[in-house]
Amino acid sequence: MTTAFDWEALSRRLEAARAALAALDRVDPAAQERLLAERAAALAAAAAAPSERPADGIDVLAFRCGGERYAFDSAWVARALPQLPLTLLPGAPAHVAGITMWEGEVLAVVDLRVLLALPVSELVEPGALIVLRGEDNRFAVMADAIDGTRRFAHEDMGHSLPMLADPDASYLLGVAPDRTALLDARRLLADATLVVNADH
Repeated sequence: MTTAFDWEALSRRLEAARAALAALDRVDPAAQERLLAERAAALAAAAAAPSERPADGIDVLAFRCGGERYAFDSAWVARALPQLPLTLLPGAPAHVAGITMWEGEVLAVVDLRVLLALPVSELVEPGALIVLRGEDNRFAVMADAIDGTRRFAHEDMGHSLPMLADPDASYLLGVAPDRTALLDARRLLADATLVVNADH
């Protein structure tokens, strides 16, 4: 004997599923606010953990360029951006790849691969820009990729140089145990050849 199908039970299950899906689509501002507050608190707690952040350390933005790992002191970094369109600048030094627009300002874009004379065999298409900011100057440098923020202890910064063409004339401040080279953003920002006058 064939048992009659319970259409009412199926209808109830379908209605419950529809109600559950509708609830997912509804935005709950209070719930979103709670979630954002929880995330902000977690980030603040992680940033404030003193046991994992040596007092004499330096916060850096690490990136890759020409087959090597580099970093800038975060105090000099205004922003990390995706690669922006470049306009060539006739007569500029070879290490100035061109200029670009960012936040309504003309920025020189420096090719560290040329400036540091990195091996041509290591060149890849840059995928990011790092905007450095000083008191009187700011410009961008090209990077293959951004690795993120890190913290180095000063005592760990040795002098085992990566592949820089001329160590005596380099912008190197030190090298971390993982061979990430910390570059001198202050010296770069003071270099007159990297200043672009938008009026000329």
